[in-house]
Amino acid sequence: MIDKNFHTHTYRCGHASGKDEEYVLSAIDFGITELGFTDHIMLKDHPQPHMRGDYSLLDDYVNSLNKLKEKYKDKIKIHIGFEAEAIPYYYPYYKELLDSKKIEYLILGNHCALDENNEIKFYRYTEPGVVNKYVDSLIDGMRTGLFKYVAHPDHYLVGYHHWDDVSINACNRICKVAEELDIPLEINLAHFRSRHYDMNFIDYPYKEFWKIVKNYNIKVILGIDAHNPCDFENVNYENVKLFLKEVGIDYSQNLKFD
Repeated sequence: MIDKNFHTHTYRCGHASGKDEEYVLSAIDFGITELGFTDHIMLKDHPQPHMRGDYSLLDDYVNSLNKLKEKYKDKIKIHIGFEAEAIPYYYPYYKELLDSKKIEYLILGNHCALDENNEIKFYRYTEPGVVNKYVDSLIDGMRTGLFKYVAHPDHYLVGYHHWDDVSINACNRICKVAEELDIPLEINLAHFRSRHYDMNFIDYPYKEFWKIVKNYNIKVILGIDAHNPCDFENVNYENVKLFLKEVGIDYSQNLKFD
């Protein structure tokens, strides 16, 4: 049901495994015709072991994937990108990377932010105020024009396990801007690798969130969020189909690249 995936990590981030070529070969075997690599972006002065690779690994990442792009060009189309947070301090760096053509695209996956001490802190969605800060940051990133699409926009439900006015308002705010800017939202399939995924549990992807998305004119994309070469086949696609049917969402795996 999916022949293109634009959300793929590598071992460099510290919490994924497998060689770059293994991802490519596994994707080809699964029937993927277009594969986008989006490891967590390496940051110059904020190392985060086990979250993202050291900045010194950036050229290795790009060079390795360019070699694979050429080697397998007759079997699969490879795109090179990063998953990055909406951190204004780094917007010039993101733009520099895109302008240099080292990478082709960025996806907006908001996991953390800079605090008042210029230190990176992960979002802990225990209070409504943190949910609102996440949405404010996400919208700021969407408006930069730097990102191809928004990965797991419902990420705030990881910790804010309440479907209440706060959650609903957050969803509508995200949807309004996504519709305005014509920027796709991703249904993240990572949790569908569990055979026991419960779509009624308030986490992402959460069905009530996506039922609201359906009311807007928004393009929806599926992201495998691969962290292992086996992840392409390990997704329970029957459960994905049931989820899409219940929320009434149509999706498209077509993304435009310059």
